[in-house]
Parts: sequence; structure tokens; C-alpha cells
Amino acid sequence: MVDLNEKTRLCSVCFKMCRDVCSVAGATRHEADSPHNRAFFAELILEGKENLTAEIIDYFYRCSMCKACREACETGMDVSEIMLNARRELDSNILPEKVREAKEKIISGGYYNGDSPEVKKMISKQKDIKNKDILFYFGRRTRATNGDTIRSTLSVMEKLGVDFGIMEDEPSTGQIAYFLGFTHDAKKLCELFSQKISELRPKKLVVFSSCDLRMILKEYPNLGIELKGVDIISLPEFLLSLLKEKNTSFGKWSDGIVTYHDPCSLGRELRIFEAPRKIVESVVKSGFKEMALTRDQAPCCGWGMGLEISHPDLSKLMAMRLKSMATNVGAKVMVTGCSTCRDVIIQNQSEKVSATNTIEILDLPMFIERALK
Repeated sequence: MVDLNEKTRLCSVCFKMCRDVCSVAGATRHEADSPHNRAFFAELILEGKENLTAEIIDYFYRCSMCKACREACETGMDVSEIMLNARRELDSNILPEKVREAKEKIISGGYYNGDSPEVKKMISKQKDIKNKDILFYFGRRTRATNGDTIRSTLSVMEKLGVDFGIMEDEPSTGQIAYFLGFTHDAKKLCELFSQKISELRPKKLVVFSSCDLRMILKEYPNLGIELKGVDIISLPEFLLSLLKEKNTSFGKWSDGIVTYHDPCSLGRELRIFEAPRKIVESVVKSGFKEMALTRDQAPCCGWGMGLEISHPDLSKLMAMRLKSMATNVGAKVMVTGCSTCRDVIIQNQSEKVSATNTIEILDLPMFIERALK
């Protein structure tokens, strides 16, 4: 087993098989943003932190943790793992400015300022959530927005006759703190999340954000945390199963060509590629077109497990690139399997591109609601 230090060294002298698939490098068009370059800088940590400059440290956070580099590497090297290890080694006083400014909110799990007024009103109608068989977890970022995802979810569940619960105050899964390198603080948030779910005792926990799902399924075991007695399921898998169970039929789709964006965590990490496509294809039939980069090569939307916080400028470039890819196949609608992806793309889409492009960005509940009308 090659240890992380050796992985860092090997990656830093590679001939760069990964650079063409890197979401950040693809958006900036800078060789310096290649995974190989970041690994080269990470190797300096092994020689002593005194070699680090503010510019070098910044590169540790110019990574979306999307793991596209791992898919492209013939040896399976994972630069995001190297970056995460590098972040854990840094002292608070040398963190990038935006991370340092947001640290207190990040490690408390309160980076987003709670539910929007509209979301509060919708959630208040979901009473008596204890002992519900199905519990939805939207995630704090989605709940802080205008509530499009939640509104559509409530509408679809009502039409299909599904009983479910929503927590009035959702605890953080700890994913932002964890992937920005605050492992000790993240573990506390993870434990609080686990405790809350255990108290509610749902049979099924449906996770809307693929980043939260990745955290629970992939990273919780590494931290020694286990959610016992609950089936944790992705939103696309839950919706596909539900539509089959209810034998749902859709009318003729008339809103043009539809394409699908694979969220990094849902796709590369959890290998959930088919469920969302089956939903989309069942609605639009022959009107579905894939983008140039899909499945394990799909680019990051810009959220990047906290990249939006550390480098909002990069996040915007990545969202613009993704939307342009959808435009290139003539799509009028781009569906994504993650509510966070949808929110980030909407927030960061270019006004210049939007002026000449009427493409809509929908997550799966919004897409299904449209198809059921």
C-alpha cells in the first residue's frame, strides 16, 4: 500500500494525464491549475511548512474535490485526497483569506443563514416528523435559497400520495468543514447529525444534495460514525423507485431538448449514473441529448465541496462552462441530480450567456413537477 506521502511524490512527477479533465483547469485554461501542479506544491509540505507561501497555499484550495483526475489517471491517483491532506496540515493563520473569514461559521455548521422566509412557511406545514418512515434531508444551502426545490418536492409528493417528514431545523452533515480541512470540528458536526437522525428513527433517509450524501456514505465510516437502522438513499434512486411503484405516466414533453448534468459526488464517487437518466428519458423520450463530457468525465458545477466559498470567481467560471456545454447540444433544459448543483449554476450563470440563451436549470423534483402538469 503506497502511503499518501509517496502518492504525492509520484503525482508531482507524472506526465499529466489528468489535466484535460480537471474542472478548474478546464474553466481557467491555466496550466498552473492542473492537478499535477497542485501535487507538486503539496510535496513542499513534506519538506517543511516554512517553504509555503500564500500563493502556494492558495493552490491547495483551487481544487473542487471532484475526483475527475482519479478517473483519468492510469494509476488511480487521487489529487483531491492529496489536497485534503495538505489542508489538514495548515495552521489557521495561513489559510486563504475567504476561508479564514468564514471559518467560525463553517466549523459551527452555520455558514448559511438559515431558512429563507418562504422555506420556513413551507416547512411549518410538515408537522409530526417523529417516526415517519421517510425523512427528506434537503441540506442547508438549498434551504437558504428561495425554496424552488422544496416547493416542487412538496407538490410532487402530494400528487403521488407520499407521506414523509422534513426536519424543522436540519443539522449540518459537516461536509463543508471536512473538505476544507477542519477534520476535528467536522467530526463533531457529523456526530450531532447522526444523533439527530437516530432520535427521529426514519426507515429511509432521502438525501437531496449529492455532496451531503457523499459525506454520509463515504466519509462518515472514515470518521468512525455510523447511521444505524436507516436506509440512506440518493434522491434520483428514491424518485425512480417511487415513479415505478406508482406506475406514473407522463404526457407529451413539449419544452425542447433536455440534457443531464452528472453531479461529481453522485456520479464519480457513488456511481449513480443510470437512475436520473431513466427518469429523464421516461419523460422526454427521444428528446434527450448528452453533453460532451458526461458520467465519470462530467465537470464540476462550481460548488466543489467548498470551492464556492474559497474561490467564488472559479465557481462562476465553472458554472458558465457547464451551461455553455448544455447550450452546445441545443438543450432548452438542463436537469441535474443534485439540488446544490442547480442552486450553484443558477447563482453563478453568466449574464452575457443568459442574454442569448434561455436554457432552464432544473433539479429532478422540479423536472418531474413540470412533467406531471
